[in-house]
Amino acid sequence: MKRAALLACICAVLITGMTRPALGASPEGPRLAVMVDSLRDERGADILTMGPGGESPQAVSRGASFTRPSWSADGSLLALGATGDWKGTVVAVADADGPGLRFYRRAVLEGSNAVMAPSGRTVAFPRTKLVKVLPGRENYLYKSSIWLLDVESGAVRRKTRWRLQTLLEPSSFSPDGSKLAVTRSDRRGLSAVAVDLKTGRTSPLAKEASEPMYSPNGSEVAFIRWKTWRASGVNDRLPPINELRVASVGEPSKSRLLLRRRSLLAEPSWDPSGERLAFIDSQVDENGDLTPEEGDKLMEINADGSCLTRLISDPGIIVSGPAWQPGSSRGAGPILC
Repeated sequence: MKRAALLACICAVLITGMTRPALGASPEGPRLAVMVDSLRDERGADILTMGPGGESPQAVSRGASFTRPSWSADGSLLALGATGDWKGTVVAVADADGPGLRFYRRAVLEGSNAVMAPSGRTVAFPRTKLVKVLPGRENYLYKSSIWLLDVESGAVRRKTRWRLQTLLEPSSFSPDGSKLAVTRSDRRGLSAVAVDLKTGRTSPLAKEASEPMYSPNGSEVAFIRWKTWRASGVNDRLPPINELRVASVGEPSKSRLLLRRRSLLAEPSWDPSGERLAFIDSQVDENGDLTPEEGDKLMEINADGSCLTRLISDPGIIVSGPAWQPGSSRGAGPILC
């Protein structure tokens, strides 16, 4: 079946809500996990896995609110954020073959993602605390830190010291599990850093960067660079120009450009071969505001910047959080174009 027809079938299933992909064991071979939310269905988002061309969709979990999924190194577990009959979003862990969702109410997520360690035994997540409201101004003093959840016991512990006026958002572990790639946001702007989980010290990964993702062999990081808003008039703004880039670990000042778009790029993910990346391209209006009714595009591109491919795009769904299932036998290889 041609890709266009195949994707049309997938989107039709997701939009109508009449028949959702069944829970069950995923087929062998390359699998990509995504979060899909139909704008016409109030049951909530699904976490699905599918083949590199969108084929054979399988539901891992259905009908709740989630954050971006994150795999264990053997591809058997997924960490994500979920809401339920309690206040807020907490870390949850799902079996890749579904069902079997475990909720960890002590691991509260605050506007970020849960990141599974390669071992599958721990999950990293951030915490932010309000210190005080500064008087006379609409400003707040806050602090943040990185915490680890023990998947077996449910215990949580703080891993990095509290940092004032700094947001830390983890996005990926290094392949050996010793470091955590983090987006650091402070008064100097956004940057990607690696947190050494033994010492707590940080080292730079990329400048003007967010959402750093280690490559399968740990030698590179893919990241998003948000370009400056550009004014086009007194009451008008042009949408941002975003870039998808790759930097070698140890060379934070150097990176190569894969893609530049006048839209919001997000959530890069390497396939296990290191030959291609999946990511999200979100539509914005003339003021740069997100337009969910326009839908989001799930895209793929080769690691050398060639063969940009649209995998899923439909105005009836919001698709986000692409995450390739790890494993040496699961690499999809380069896109052919």
